[in-house]
Amino acid sequence: GASTLTIDNNVAVSGGVVVLHPYVFVYGNAGLIKNCSAGNINDWVSADANEVNVATGKIIQGLPVRGGTTSPSGLFWSADSLIRASYVGGTQAFQFDTISPESSILSAASVIEYDGIYYWLGTDRMLMFNGVVREIPNNLNINYFYDNLNRAAAQRVWAFKVPRFGEIWWCYPRGTATECTHAIIYNVRENTWYDTEL
Repeated sequence: GASTLTIDNNVAVSGGVVVLHPYVFVYGNAGLIKNCSAGNINDWVSADANEVNVATGKIIQGLPVRGGTTSPSGLFWSADSLIRASYVGGTQAFQFDTISPESSILSAASVIEYDGIYYWLGTDRMLMFNGVVREIPNNLNINYFYDNLNRAAAQRVWAFKVPRFGEIWWCYPRGTATECTHAIIYNVRENTWYDTEL
């Protein structure tokens, strides 16, 4: 959308904010990813503060990943790619690598981490990242979900996990609904899918 968030030091962002300790990143339109200097949210211009455009479209979501206490790392989802940020130090501070140029994401809130693996809904398939991007096989209800999802309200899709039962739930608006009315559920332990009305 056209809305932006302006944080106290006048850094505007149209996508979101994520912390890769000790750095704060903002991201948004035109593939923008920008970080402040280490430990100083008021400094966006010093040697280790960078601004890069890593994708052609908007960066929709950013999340921290395992990288060690001295090696902050993150994943950034654009409309059509998945990008990894890795700490390299020096004036560059971070290196950005496109992990997959043929990915997609349905909504920013559809990404969820479960036991160190990231799961999300793409625009036409279910995906995961465990070092490489893979499709999550679903021959049970993939068409039921995508054929009945209200695409005009797809940004409302959000995920949560229920570790006790090994489940990831994606709540979504079905039919003409503009709020979430149903859920599609992936059982990580059983490697199977089911769904329910909310």
